Amino acid sequence: MVSQELLGILRCPNCVSQGPEAGHLDHDGNWLICQDCERAYPIRDDIPVMLIEEGDRFRGVPRSELPEVPPPEIALPEPAPAPSEGLGDEQTLILALAGLLLGLGLVLFFVLRAKKKRE
Repeated sequence: MVSQELLGILRCPNCVSQGPEAGHLDHDGNWLICQDCERAYPIRDDIPVMLIEEGDRFRGVPRSELPEVPPPEIALPEPAPAPSEGLGDEQTLILALAGLLLGLGLVLFFVLRAKKKRE
């Protein structure tokens, strides 16, 4: 159960920037509903989920139609793998050697250029 003290402190994360009196929440079962913007924030395992994205999912839904048990969170998409992930050892070695050769070529270029300027 969410404590009354916590409920007295919590404000809608979307509306709180509008002033200290904005974003008050009504407690209704497993939901906190903003009095200003009508976003409905779920309470899961006695923890209010105060993410605007979660509140948006049920914004404006009549209280009588809110599910008694809030549905699971929105699944976030998996991050794209880094470009080097999935390369075999041989490909990684070839890329490392190519980088090394490029670096050596640049060093040689600047050494020869400096030597030419002295002459």
